[in-house]
Amino acid sequence: MKNETYGIIGLGKFGSVVADELLASGYTVIVADKNEEALKNTQHSPSYAYILDSTNTAALKEAGFHDIGVVIISIGESVEKSILTLMALKDIGAKNIVAKATSNIHGQILSKLGATKVIYPEKESAKRLVKDFLVKSVNFEVFELSANTIRAIKLNIDDKLAGNSLKQIAQNMHIIAYKKLNGDWEILPDLETIIVYSGDCVILLGTGKELKDFQY
Repeated sequence: MKNETYGIIGLGKFGSVVADELLASGYTVIVADKNEEALKNTQHSPSYAYILDSTNTAALKEAGFHDIGVVIISIGESVEKSILTLMALKDIGAKNIVAKATSNIHGQILSKLGATKVIYPEKESAKRLVKDFLVKSVNFEVFELSANTIRAIKLNIDDKLAGNSLKQIAQNMHIIAYKKLNGDWEILPDLETIIVYSGDCVILLGTGKELKDFQY
């Protein structure tokens, strides 16, 4: 278990995915939402979960948000509530606050009020999508297998990768299948002895974090 503790306020689509990724990576995660049903959005059980009004300083302090290493405000339905939550966190002494913004104006207000970092999930996701499309679409396909946690990756071998062993190709991932050009799939191939050639294909398996660290 890693030492860093994260707090997430607001468990909509974005907040629940962030919580799951952090939990899957071994971090301590404390979540809070005004709606009890929203706490069920996470696939992994959080370290602590609270139903509370995030604009209430007493409730935030009682839940321990003033002692959390990084607090993430993931409130999308109300700009006003997002701003008031940031102010409440600042009032109780939270030091490192990452706030989700839904517009440039919203982000500017959050920054001026003291957010350590402002993020724009939709804008940043779009940029990553375009980058992945331009850089990886020809040789690299990603398939989500388990609630944004486990990925299967289909990698087509090109001239740049040709000549490497499967072990070198795998890096921090796990190769579960390999196919020579015009050949049949081989399940759990020998990583040490098989050398890949242009036109071959491999299927790798790993977590979202392992995929982020994967280079080719």
